[in-house]
Amino acid sequence: MISVSFVIPLHNEEKNILLLIRRIVNFASNKKWNYEIIPVDDRSTDNTASLLKKISRENKRLNPVFRKKSSEEKGNTMGRALLEGTLKARGEFIIWTMGDLADDTSTYGKIIDKLETGFDLVFGSRYMPGGSRGNLDPLKAFLSSWGTLLAKVMFGVKVHDITNAFRGFRKNIIPELRLSSNGFSISPEFAIKAYLQGYKLGEVPTVYTNRVEGVSSFKLLKMIRSYLKLYLNLFYQYKIRRQIN
Repeated sequence: MISVSFVIPLHNEEKNILLLIRRIVNFASNKKWNYEIIPVDDRSTDNTASLLKKISRENKRLNPVFRKKSSEEKGNTMGRALLEGTLKARGEFIIWTMGDLADDTSTYGKIIDKLETGFDLVFGSRYMPGGSRGNLDPLKAFLSSWGTLLAKVMFGVKVHDITNAFRGFRKNIIPELRLSSNGFSISPEFAIKAYLQGYKLGEVPTVYTNRVEGVSSFKLLKMIRSYLKLYLNLFYQYKIRRQIN
């Protein structure tokens, strides 16, 4: 039986979390997967935490994580939330899926099918043939595709959409990567480090849906700065390693 852990970062998603959990339960049950759902409440100030506590009492497959506020953390901490949920996960395969209902549920099966054929990390790709950015803002779409193109030029990563956090992977690769990004840059950091360490990367087409309910914590300029800082640091480390070897 396929063992899957769904890890969901959440910040003030009281309007979306019930529907998302219902979608995951229906999909995974129909597939007859051995699954668990790990929603990570990332210091929400709405009713997200209380809803998770209520649902987890009714559904034992729900194993929520409640992150506490740290004075050392600033800005978006989605990366921290994803890593904490991943470390708690017990499944052989892990799927990162967003709490704003952006990700196409039907892509879950395609991701797991691809992982079962031998891939280590599989992306839900908006920009490969068959995928679509849907109603994503054109500027955000341009910048997210630019982030992937830059990774291809600098490191040779050969997939179409590494800035999308929607992905599945084998849990056993996580300790080797030593991911450190706190916010949105966790997505390209994961992809670039996995590629440089020789893991097999794949992708499947997906359709993106922009949030309808709630308020996004996405900050465009902060994301651009964090991506550039990450890429330059990784490129410097990569160049040093190549010189040593």
